[in-house]
This record gives sequence, C-alpha cells and structure tokens, in this order.
Amino acid sequence: PCFNHGRFLREAIESVLAQTYPWIEILVVDDGSTDNTREVAAQYPHVRYVYQHNQGLSAARNTGIRHSTGDFLVFLDADDLLYPGAIACNVGYMQEQQDAAFVSGAHDVVSVDKKKLGDKAQVVTGDHYLTLLRGNYIGMHATVLYRRSIFTEFLFDETLKSCEDYDLYLKIARRYPVFHHTEKLTAYRMHGTNMSWNPTLMLQQILKVLKRQQAFLQSEKEKKAYRQGIRFYKVYYTVHLFKFLKKAGANAPKEGVAVLRRYNKYLYLRYLLRRLVPTVGLRL
Repeated sequence: PCFNHGRFLREAIESVLAQTYPWIEILVVDDGSTDNTREVAAQYPHVRYVYQHNQGLSAARNTGIRHSTGDFLVFLDADDLLYPGAIACNVGYMQEQQDAAFVSGAHDVVSVDKKKLGDKAQVVTGDHYLTLLRGNYIGMHATVLYRRSIFTEFLFDETLKSCEDYDLYLKIARRYPVFHHTEKLTAYRMHGTNMSWNPTLMLQQILKVLKRQQAFLQSEKEKKAYRQGIRFYKVYYTVHLFKFLKKAGANAPKEGVAVLRRYNKYLYLRYLLRRLVPTVGLRL
C-alpha cells in the first residue's frame, strides 16, 4: 500500500526483488496518491500497479488481497524494507507450523537514511492471544506472513484509522494458532510522518481495538491480560503525548490536551502547571 510515499517506494520494491525466496508477486496499491507513486511503480515491469481513490490503509490492504494470487501474503508499507531472507524465513516457519494462520518475527527501527535506531525482538512462548491482549508484541506489520485462507474469514477493518493490523492479530489469534520468532526480518523506517508519531490518534484507536475484545474474554487470565493492556497503553501513549504537547507549546492541539486529561490526570496537571509557570513565576 502506498499513499504519497513515492520517494520511498523504489527502495521498498527493490527490497522485495532482492528476496532469496524466488516465487513472489509484487502489487503496489496506490491509495489515491498525488505524488510520483505511479511513475515509480511503472519502472518495474513485474510490479502490478492498482490505483484506487483514497480510502485509507485498511482499504488499500483489502484491495491488495483481492488482486493477489499467492498462497501466503505479506503487507509491506511503501516506506519500509524487507531484509533479503525475510520471506524465505517466514515461509520455512509456516511450512513447519502447518496449523498456523500467520507467522511473525522481529524488526529493526531505522532512520530515513536507514541508520539503526533500535529494534524489537520479543520472545513469546505462551498463549499468543493472551500476550497480544497485554500489548502488540509484533509491532511491525511486514514481519507477518499470513496464510491466504485466513482472508476468507477476516479482512482489515476499514473503519479504523490506525491499528488495523493489531485488530486483525487479535481476531485471528483468538480463534486460530499463530507462531512468533525473534529473527530480524524487516526495517521500520521513522521519518516524522509515520502514523505512530501521532500519540492522540494511536491511543484512541488502540483502546478502541482492545475494548472490542472485552466481550470475548472467557477466563480470569484473559480478563487480567486485557486490563494490563489497557493500563499499559494509557501510560505509554500519554507519556508520548505529554512530551508532544510540551514541545508544541502554545500550538498544542486541544484534542491532545483533552485526551491527556481523560487518560492521565497526573500528566495533565503537570502540563497545566508548566503552562502556568510564566504567569506565577515558578520553576518546575
């Protein structure tokens, strides 16, 4: 899927062409881009280009599903990269885990010029649904290889503005076996316009996704994991939101302030006190 990320698209395509696994089809779903996405895709004869009017990331992924023919599917956002052995690695695990609906792995976090900033490689040995309730241990969607047959039952929710991948993981893991490993497969590129840089949106959407699971919780363990997940994300994103609002100063969005007030009273009061500092002449 690509929306105005033509400047990154070439490297994403090249990372797929460099795969050691040979039997791959590449689809670029252009979600109404106004940049050079079409021109970049046209430079690669083996890439199938599909255009749609802007409908959002979930709709672009669903369009890709409908136009693809492979037995397994990987969703690589246009600003991210696959490492050369990524698909071969996950196909190997999928062949070993014959009952798995999807297989996921680890990833690096990189800068715009691909310098490593960090990584995420979490070991998951127990109940995957339970672990996902506590938090999204996958983190980056391109580390996931799906069995195509799962999309006869599930699609991405087009009403979600973000976290549609997390929503799908939870729905699938609740009903089917999944598998996770810690081999590095991908690079998640941070460039300042990633959706994950919007803590207000991310907190609202991730809580919406998690709360959808509340009706399906069957055991006390699941209920406890659910409560842990809610608490974790409230703290995680309000800390980021607090930092964002401080940096924004007088230009801080009202919606962000309202979200901070709703989900973290302590940080909201700290934010208000910092705003009052020039008036009352205090240092905090």
